[in-house]
Amino acid sequence: MLHGLSLSVHTGEVVAVVGASGSGKTVLADALLGLYEPNAIVEGRIWFDGTRLDADSLGALRGRGISLVPQSVSYLDPLMCVGRQVQGAPRGRTRSERAVDRMRRQARQRELFRAYGLSPDVERMYPHELSGGMVRRVLLMCALMEEPRVLIADEPTPGLDVELAVHAVDDLRAFADTGAGVILITHDLELAVRVADRVAVFKSGRIVEETAARSFADPALLEHEFSRALCRELMALQHDSSKGSFDDGARWPGDACGLSDVGDALLEARSLSFAYGASPAVIVDFDLSVRAGERIALAGPSGAGKTTLCKLLAGYLQPSSGTVRVADRDRLGARAAEDRLGARAVRNARVARPVQLISQHPEGAFDPRMLMRDSLAEAGKVDGAVARDLMARFGVQEGWLDRLPHELSGGELMRCCLVRALMTRPIILICDESTAMLDLVTQAELWRVILDLQERDAFGLIFVSHNPALVNRLATRTVPIG
Repeated sequence: MLHGLSLSVHTGEVVAVVGASGSGKTVLADALLGLYEPNAIVEGRIWFDGTRLDADSLGALRGRGISLVPQSVSYLDPLMCVGRQVQGAPRGRTRSERAVDRMRRQARQRELFRAYGLSPDVERMYPHELSGGMVRRVLLMCALMEEPRVLIADEPTPGLDVELAVHAVDDLRAFADTGAGVILITHDLELAVRVADRVAVFKSGRIVEETAARSFADPALLEHEFSRALCRELMALQHDSSKGSFDDGARWPGDACGLSDVGDALLEARSLSFAYGASPAVIVDFDLSVRAGERIALAGPSGAGKTTLCKLLAGYLQPSSGTVRVADRDRLGARAAEDRLGARAVRNARVARPVQLISQHPEGAFDPRMLMRDSLAEAGKVDGAVARDLMARFGVQEGWLDRLPHELSGGELMRCCLVRALMTRPIILICDESTAMLDLVTQAELWRVILDLQERDAFGLIFVSHNPALVNRLATRTVPIG
């Protein structure tokens, strides 16, 4: 929900909107494009190039004068190759005009693919065959294809490695320098300050402070306490990138717990290989063993195959060759029911998947037509006390359960994903950039809960992150991919 919000972007300017996860940043992006829920109550005015817009004229600008880089992957057509999606529909009154425009679009699409490091064979792939970072690049290229006057980028960098993330925001800066305007909506203050002229600090549906980006060099230059808190986090991250704001002096659960040396492997992958159709293999002869209490980081550049590997380990994809073996729950429970999982947890675990995968796109994890209460119930026969405890730990509010997935923010959906996965008491939890779209404070909060539960239940944790501070803080072992 937005409250009395005013925002402007001028020719050649980048305005960054930063704030906490769930504060309404994506609602702002939709509102600027005139995309409202049917039951929305809308007040206020929007001008474009000095002309006041109504609903029809605003709609006519979408995808032309104003383009969106959306946060959600649901904007991509799952049945269309990504090359055609980036190209878009050719325009022209005659067949020859459309043919010329089609050739121009194809050349522009391939130029963008080269600029963002996507090989020509990616053109023929479908969205589900792409890594999270590749999907982010495709969404960005779809918006850049039309060369709009105003570009609204809603969290364009989660899932990208540091080099690509910097490339993406630098391209937004270069795009603004051509005479366009850019509104960059992000939780990543460091990237925002790198390219923005102004920063609008967003909290609970309001802009609490708007200031020059250079003001974030010193908390004393800022007026609002929330702005100063964000600035202190940024300075801590820049002071020691190997620790970042996650190293706050507090002991994190699971530190030096020694569980990685205990017992047999919970999951073993041997000689895994995988390729999408006739494309070159993404994973080649990969081995991995995960024991109780281990926290294994999968490290590699965007597009190296980390997401594909996570799907293979979780059983969502079948390997071209090789095997994945998961420990038998009954044997695990008989050996360690009391001191590891608890007898009740072992009984409940039998009704659900022993390996749970949480992706960086929580909107894809839920049936869009199903209330969140029913989606959580899909986890199976779970003790009500367990469910309530997890909801409290992850901050899932009772009022969210009677909403549909699109009525929740990305951060709220991610909390629900974590609850649903951990309700089943898995023996392996896989988190593929699961907190990449969240602000640093929320990330730290959720990871502390996950590690506290791991210390109690001794499940194995596999995670993917491009944040070196997070990897250094969490991982007991790092495994390179690609």
